[in-house]
Amino acid sequence: MLSCFISDILHAAGLVYLIWAGSALVWNIGESLLKLAKIRSFSRLCAGPSTFTVEGGEVTLATQIHQDTTFPQVKRDHWYSLSDITSRISMALLGFLYALLSRPFSLIRYTYLFNVIFSGRAKAVVSVILLPFWPIIILLNTIVFNNLSFLPMLNVNDDALESLQFFTNNLSPTASILYDFCQELCNYVGNFYILGPNREGIQTMYWDTEKTTKVFWRKQLSEEGARIAKEVGVWDGEKLELREKVEEFGALLIKVTDSCMGIGDLFLKRTSDYETAEDLEEIFRNKYLGKPCLLIEFITAHPRLKVHSLDILTAKDPAGNVQLIDIVVWAGSASETSHGATDCYMIDPKSGMTCNYGKWYNPNFVNTSSEGLGVQYPGVSEAVLTAMKTHRNLPYPWLSVVGWDCMVTEDSDMVFFEGNLAAWRCPRRLFLSFRNLIYFVSFISWVGQN
Repeated sequence: MLSCFISDILHAAGLVYLIWAGSALVWNIGESLLKLAKIRSFSRLCAGPSTFTVEGGEVTLATQIHQDTTFPQVKRDHWYSLSDITSRISMALLGFLYALLSRPFSLIRYTYLFNVIFSGRAKAVVSVILLPFWPIIILLNTIVFNNLSFLPMLNVNDDALESLQFFTNNLSPTASILYDFCQELCNYVGNFYILGPNREGIQTMYWDTEKTTKVFWRKQLSEEGARIAKEVGVWDGEKLELREKVEEFGALLIKVTDSCMGIGDLFLKRTSDYETAEDLEEIFRNKYLGKPCLLIEFITAHPRLKVHSLDILTAKDPAGNVQLIDIVVWAGSASETSHGATDCYMIDPKSGMTCNYGKWYNPNFVNTSSEGLGVQYPGVSEAVLTAMKTHRNLPYPWLSVVGWDCMVTEDSDMVFFEGNLAAWRCPRRLFLSFRNLIYFVSFISWVGQN
């Protein structure tokens, strides 16, 4: 009886693989014929990029995605309802199916590299063997473990607890499982279209490499004329080298160079936390031995805007054209940094004013306060131009989508903190609608350019 059951399962699986191979062959032949005829059928289903002028230059806008995130046409209680979550899952499954048919070999290699880096070689081999069924495996993994396995570094680091609100939820048990599955699936499928089978890019998803530390981002921004927080000192893991007199700063911030989401950040106030350079050296030896860090000035936010952080998301296609996707601002944090934000808003890039809620970003933002609407953020257009110019000149092609973190200071200047590969930020946008997915594939992704 058992042998017959196993035999039936193997026959069914073999049939699935046969259908996949045949369908992929037919699909690629059809796609090649369309290219020969110079027909781009999918791109006709959504609005293409548009441009507008601001003081200092021209901005190319990812029109379709920007419309869906900044001016969404949805009901008040739509976000993170069961219909919203299942819609996002459906879009991700559609993206997976398209990749399975149109780029089977690239998807195989990407899936293997993805799972080698995140889960180990054994799971990577299994993922390739079971590739047509992989979304089902992700669902089962979510139901059984339910532990944000797509971000394993957050599971073991207490410093990241404040940042977990960008990934956790307060939904009902059923909706919570669906939402966690949605995150896992969207991040896996979305980054296929963002990175493809690029080992360096996938590695950077997990943790920054030497190529994309905070030192790299600060250098790139500085070269394009952006204001960045002053570097007071550098800790190489064993020794502190000061670049400025610590007595001249009222507060400082330690940042681990290869970290993300505020992991390892330490806010220090002069007189209460340190007095001299020797005090700082002792702090580094006690907490950061073996971990290279930057010691930077702590910049105070504009008093009217309070603690906040802008996320300017830009995308670069393989031809080097850069588009602005949207601008999010996180606010309402009770701590010194925006990692404890409770509110999320969208900013109009033309006016620099908050024009809508960003409730679609995460379930924890669905109760965003209305007090933050209609608020002016000075210097937004200039910051957008700086972010786009910096992205255009980045040396690594696989940095195709970047989130630029910046803030309005007490002097009304815009200061940049860093850029980040937007591997976890961009998929939230891709699967909001069918047209968003089509737009990204057609006008941004490496898939649409090949």
